Amino acid sequence: MADALVVLQLDTRFPRVPGDIACPETYSLPMRIEIVPKAQVADVVSADPEALDITGFVSAVAAADAKVVSTSCGFLAYFQKALAARTEKTFLSSALVALPTLRARFRDEEILILTFDAQVLGAPAYSRALDGFEGPVVGLKKSMHLYKVISEDLKHLDFQQAEADIDELVCSALSRSPGIRAILLECTNLPPYKHIIRRHFAGEITDCLTVLESACAGLVKEEFLR
Repeated sequence: MADALVVLQLDTRFPRVPGDIACPETYSLPMRIEIVPKAQVADVVSADPEALDITGFVSAVAAADAKVVSTSCGFLAYFQKALAARTEKTFLSSALVALPTLRARFRDEEILILTFDAQVLGAPAYSRALDGFEGPVVGLKKSMHLYKVISEDLKHLDFQQAEADIDELVCSALSRSPGIRAILLECTNLPPYKHIIRRHFAGEITDCLTVLESACAGLVKEEFLR
């Protein structure tokens, strides 16, 4: 059976728990992970994305043979158009591709973007991807365990500590913006913590998994779409 999904993963080794875009246990259909050599978090999550050599991504996208092709980092939304042009398959770089649809249904102040790095996402280079979005954008704190695991490519993830940190972050963000009706998770490593977000928020959550499911019904296990 042909793969339903190919995920172009950064060249990282940190743990990918169920619910993460690059964890096979997240899916109900066959999928494959292609690691893009030398693609490091510090290079991809950058205020100057033009400095990134995307040759490896271009080659991987062109070679990917699956119904849907995606990436393991939402900041690659900057290259959505360029990479999509390299394949006839459905290419979804990031959950940020769903932002226009959300903005058609909600006011900007009703949408909260949770991102790996708010400072980088707020850089001028990403203005096209955000298209003038004026709602709240909240990033992981650099002191948070999950941020350190990802940015330093650590081999150990304390899931309970990550849960506690996310709980505090989301609670604080929603207290500052009580009118939020939709949350968009830019970071592909945040979906495993949606159950934590649900402690504080009953509205719509859009992430890389809901975007993939929209493109290929039955791809993602139901438990990770709630």
